[in-house]
Amino acid sequence: MVTKVHLDALKSEAASVEALIARASDRDILSRISLNHRLASLRQEIAEQEADRGTIAGVALIFDGDPVTGSSAIDASFAGKTLQNYQELISKQVAFSAGMLSARGPVPEEAQEAARMNIKSLVHGSFGFVLEESEADEPPMFDSPVKVAVEQISDLMLDVTSQNLVAFEKRLEDIDFRVFNTLKKFVSVIYKAGATMRVAERHREVRFDLVSLGRAYERLKETDVSQTEEVVVGELLGLIPIQRRFEFRREDKAEVLKGRVSQMLSADYIERLEKEGIMAGRKWRATISTKSVEHPDGRHASTTHTLIDLVQI
Repeated sequence: MVTKVHLDALKSEAASVEALIARASDRDILSRISLNHRLASLRQEIAEQEADRGTIAGVALIFDGDPVTGSSAIDASFAGKTLQNYQELISKQVAFSAGMLSARGPVPEEAQEAARMNIKSLVHGSFGFVLEESEADEPPMFDSPVKVAVEQISDLMLDVTSQNLVAFEKRLEDIDFRVFNTLKKFVSVIYKAGATMRVAERHREVRFDLVSLGRAYERLKETDVSQTEEVVVGELLGLIPIQRRFEFRREDKAEVLKGRVSQMLSADYIERLEKEGIMAGRKWRATISTKSVEHPDGRHASTTHTLIDLVQI
């Protein structure tokens, strides 16, 4: 698996070879031939890797700071905890995106197996690990769920560490609380160890220094996300398939709940409910997840609802 770290290394080597060619004497024919051959080989490899978009997940986690000794060693306890937390983040994000992550209990084995990543090699010049998902017999035509999850977690980290508090606040609206809790552990281990981190995917590299990790640590520590699931009986007032939004009047409190529809409910099922018009005047048993967020400013909280299941009574 080639990440941006590897591509940058290839480009750096190509630049060094070009410099050697420029300094080589015209009389040193064999040396020039050898260098030109090496440069052509490097340019071809770079072009091939840049053209290959890649559809399976591959990422390099590169660390520096207190747990790292030069480019030759890293604290085993730190490395083990960090890699375990990162794998857990990916597994939960894959399960959440597939609508398989419940409010409690273990992550479904199917999601854990699909999200499993292996350490393929080490990265030197600091110290890091190249992780890659297991390849199928044939690479998928489109990005694998694990590749998408890796990109989503990097985007999440960027928003959580950003100087822009609005970016972090918006993330709280969408993040699953179990992903949030694992992210808390992940950031805490890195920050408390006095480490910095780079995350290199195929075509981008994002960096997290002590300042940005400290900002994320404080925000996450001061934010509380909780989630509950409840089965309620009532009337389904509306369902919008395209936007995946719902309105449901619960019978016991005459309260109207509004929110999003989980991926657990298929698009076909939602469209059938709308087209057949079987909502009006019918009782339904709905499983609704309620997420509460205590924001880091300490002045306000927010609540969102997600429709997980719907059964006609």
